Amino acid sequence: MNNLYVRVIEAKGIHGADLGGKSDPYCILKINDEEINKKRKKKGFEFAGKTSTKTKTLHPKWSETFILETIPGDEETDFLRVQLFDHDKVSNDDSIGMVKIPLSTFVNGQPHDGWYDIKPMKKEKAKGQIHLLVHYCPVGVPFVRRDF
Repeated sequence: MNNLYVRVIEAKGIHGADLGGKSDPYCILKINDEEINKKRKKKGFEFAGKTSTKTKTLHPKWSETFILETIPGDEETDFLRVQLFDHDKVSNDDSIGMVKIPLSTFVNGQPHDGWYDIKPMKKEKAKGQIHLLVHYCPVGVPFVRRDF
């Protein structure tokens, strides 16, 4: 298995999903999505990590690191999916948006530090950006520790 190290650093300018114009955001990290993994008969890749929930903010700061496993040889077709949600205590959590990045973006073995535009998952009002530090380590490539 290959390792994808992902540090979810922060987001800025996200959609305010609560009545007061703020959100209680958290992120869910996945490799691909359920439909693709079902077709490929991959198990265990649907859910890879969840950040903590930050309260009443449009500029959350997490600085949380996750290690996701990927299958060697699928770098051209697999992708990292980071979904943002607004936590609600009474009703279902609201979607804020998502970022979907092909793993082929990261295959050079070097850490990638960047801001990514948040896109709609469905019909929600998505806006803002998320700051990620990603390091893809295929089998045999040493992990270069940088801000992880």
